[in-house]
Amino acid sequence: MEIYEDNYRMVRLLMPELRRMDDGVVYVSRPDGRMQLELSQIEHNRYTTTFNLTYRFTESLRGEREPDLSVRIYHDARSCEVLSGFLHSRWECRKVRSLDSGYRLNRFLFKWLSYCLRQGHSFAKPEAVIALK
Repeated sequence: MEIYEDNYRMVRLLMPELRRMDDGVVYVSRPDGRMQLELSQIEHNRYTTTFNLTYRFTESLRGEREPDLSVRIYHDARSCEVLSGFLHSRWECRKVRSLDSGYRLNRFLFKWLSYCLRQGHSFAKPEAVIALK
């Protein structure tokens, strides 16, 4: 459970206003010309928020995206988990009872969020966030 809590803390650092972000909007962070990080498909419910987080490797809207993770935050439990994603050029769906696939995807999210924060990515800085419909 520690990794779920650590992921929650890092997601909150990366996107502190997540609960106020609109559904149906793509948010982009690109600090100092680094690779474009996108936050999209945000869905808010009473106790959870689900979203996709991905890198876009090309400028086109249909550009390559990897990793491309579907992530759910549990606000009341202050935890965060990967539901599924495109990782290492293959689609991985987390099996409900599989501790191995859950650990692998969530460990990757932990490392990736750490890297994104070190690179200066943030969805809190107005100059770093561009909203696309």
